[in-house]
Amino acid sequence: MKTRRNTRSCSNSRKREEKNSETIPFDLVNEILTRLPVKSIARFRCLSKLCASTLNNPDFTESFFTISSSRPKLLVTCPKDGETFFFSSPKPRDSSPLVVNFHMSFSINHLCGICRPVCGFIYGFNSHTNLKGRTISKPLICNPSTGESWPLPRVKTNRTIITSFFGYDPINKEFKVLCMTKSKFGVFGEHQVLTFGTGKELSWRKIKCDMAHYPEVVDYEASGYPRPLYYGICINGVLYYLGRVHDDLDGFPDMVCFDIKFEKFSYIKKANGMKRNSGVNLQPTLVNHKGKIAKLQANIGPGSIRYTGIQLWVLEDAKKHQWSSYIYVVPPPWKNIIEETKLRFVGTSDTGDIVLSPCNISNSFYLLYYDPERNAIARVEIQGMEAFKSHKSYAFLDYAENIVKPKPTRKL
Repeated sequence: MKTRRNTRSCSNSRKREEKNSETIPFDLVNEILTRLPVKSIARFRCLSKLCASTLNNPDFTESFFTISSSRPKLLVTCPKDGETFFFSSPKPRDSSPLVVNFHMSFSINHLCGICRPVCGFIYGFNSHTNLKGRTISKPLICNPSTGESWPLPRVKTNRTIITSFFGYDPINKEFKVLCMTKSKFGVFGEHQVLTFGTGKELSWRKIKCDMAHYPEVVDYEASGYPRPLYYGICINGVLYYLGRVHDDLDGFPDMVCFDIKFEKFSYIKKANGMKRNSGVNLQPTLVNHKGKIAKLQANIGPGSIRYTGIQLWVLEDAKKHQWSSYIYVVPPPWKNIIEETKLRFVGTSDTGDIVLSPCNISNSFYLLYYDPERNAIARVEIQGMEAFKSHKSYAFLDYAENIVKPKPTRKL
């Protein structure tokens, strides 16, 4: 009899608990998951099919990327021993030191070039030496946040020099690689495109280019893959890079535009006074300046190669080929430091600061934030990269982590 009472009591207790318990709304669960670190999401994907289905859902991955884009990070890459190491940290709010976190290393050869991050993904080349002693380079796309990488098919061409750019079409949500080839002493005449992340077979397609041009590139390495002299940048579905158009042989490149969705080429004429610097410290760099394509370069004194400041060119009207020019005279002693130290432009911040970094890691690695309005420079120390002393470094602003999982079907 007592047993029945106890059983009845336990049953009633469970019913009361079930009645009082409330399930967490699915939208709230998604909101919680979007706040998790990328590495945690990568681990949770392996827990069950339900977790994998939830975390791979396009609505969830898009929400995660939207939140990540609203709080972008600083990404730093360092090549060492045939590998490229990736670090990131929150963007600095003041001049306090930053500590970077190590993500992953990939077999990416910086000598073959590495494109800027595009929606969290990076395009580069994996190089290795075959049994005949020949260097073989194969393209790949990687995601430093998740540690994933996807090898791509090699470009089928008889030409020897290849230059590539990486971009994203926000309308169709497609990543594309633009490849241009030429003979060693000829002009660029072959253009191919590879679409990535659609689930379709990965293959290169030849496209038509009615605008004779060739991008500015440095001398190609033994691999046959040169680095663009001015790295391209993708803004709102348009890929920009500097190149010589038609029969323009004055040595100063125009701005080439490639519409990623429609795969069409156009160009914007260079402004009067926009020249290619040579023999100076800071090399010109294309940047995203408050949503507009812009070019940073060292301001050179008339008739000399001596550095006198920083010049910022901002494209105001692409159809009318109108540019605005801003010249900033950096205050001493920073002027001497910038002139004597081998630096590179990183970009511009949300507030309009011009950001620079050393080309190589010495005793420390740092970023310089130049405020044009105050004519002042702040130095931000970057900690956590002491093991990479004397190695090259590349910093990228506004890195947004992405957890989308492209599904290429081609087996390489």
